[in-house]
Amino acid sequence: MNTKFYENLKMAIFTLKSNKLRSFLTILGIIIGVFSVVLLISIGEGAKNQTLQIIENLGGNTLLIFPTSVETEGTFNSIRNQNFRNQRGVIPQLFKYNDLLSLRRVFKDEIIFSSMMTSYLEVKYKIFSINATIYGTDNNGLIINKDGITHGRFFSEYEISSKEKVCIIGPKIAQNIASQPQESLNKIIKIGSYNFRVIGVLKERGYSQNLGDLDSRIIIPITTAFILKGDQNLNIIIAQVKDSKKIDIYKQKLIFILKQIRGKLNFIVAKQEDLLSAMNEILNILTLTLAGIASISLIVGGIGIMNIMLVSVTERYKEIGIRKAIGARRKDILIQFLTESSFLGVIGGFLGIILSIITGEILKNFEIPYSFNITTVLLGFFFSLFIGLIFGVLPAMRAANLDPIQALRSE
Repeated sequence: MNTKFYENLKMAIFTLKSNKLRSFLTILGIIIGVFSVVLLISIGEGAKNQTLQIIENLGGNTLLIFPTSVETEGTFNSIRNQNFRNQRGVIPQLFKYNDLLSLRRVFKDEIIFSSMMTSYLEVKYKIFSINATIYGTDNNGLIINKDGITHGRFFSEYEISSKEKVCIIGPKIAQNIASQPQESLNKIIKIGSYNFRVIGVLKERGYSQNLGDLDSRIIIPITTAFILKGDQNLNIIIAQVKDSKKIDIYKQKLIFILKQIRGKLNFIVAKQEDLLSAMNEILNILTLTLAGIASISLIVGGIGIMNIMLVSVTERYKEIGIRKAIGARRKDILIQFLTESSFLGVIGGFLGIILSIITGEILKNFEIPYSFNITTVLLGFFFSLFIGLIFGVLPAMRAANLDPIQALRSE
């Protein structure tokens, strides 16, 4: 059995080498198909891992509160049962800063509340532009985000309530405006059209694939961020409970209290597990959809293999007739042509996988999420083998069913 397999494989290689250009054009569809499937699945997995990592970093004692455009029961699962068909175009009633302050007054030290706003305004020091991301939050937000200070201090309560134009900068920003981090304190940097005084320098945290360059942040009081934004709306409220064992109790309390504040249940309170489950489900569907779309090119590649193999059968009538005349069985001819078609598929799959790995490494340099794993490679490999076999069946059966006398006469 092994001897016959190797003989068929050698014959397949010889046949394909004798028509190099045609063989390459035949497998091009498989190369593109496997490349697309492996790359898109890897990007989907990368996005999934990135998103789940961000959620996991919040910790098991964190609750996220989101506004909704529909009435819910306040829980993440209840929103899945809502009929959104008639809710298209309805804008959620965003939280106000006063909602956050009201929650703080009710729960006091039991729960730490905060929020965060992101801006991408122009930042300048003197005449020099600085590449930075602006975050508006307060001291609670810094605590929840596990940010520390190496020089200077956090915001004072007066600075937050008075909407002072002060900021805490990342170490890379400090390097841009002073030779030593401590020398950057009290420097003036311009954010948008306003001048801000530096009061602190963040601890170095490096680059995060999930959140970007954490050392190029500028953090301003959330109340000051409202001035830059032009309103006091919040897209999210973050709540961190001190006793994680009571998180479900606090979740129900939050739903009850926030309903009293807002007048209705147009929000959801989600635990880490709720978000992980939902995001996992959404991203799995997205990944499978991308893979399904990319698989169309694999089908096209398979049709290309079938067409070329049918041409090959026509060109090799005499060879098939001679082999049958000297004792080759129908099964032997069938296996020979199936070996050739599957070999085409495997070679195309191998080249597609190599190409996707190279492309993935390039994408990483552009901060595009990409997660390469052996399961995806095996999927691409076996898929290409399967395509080669399936689309090689018709040509192989045609070759195997040829009458040897008719085949010899055709030459």
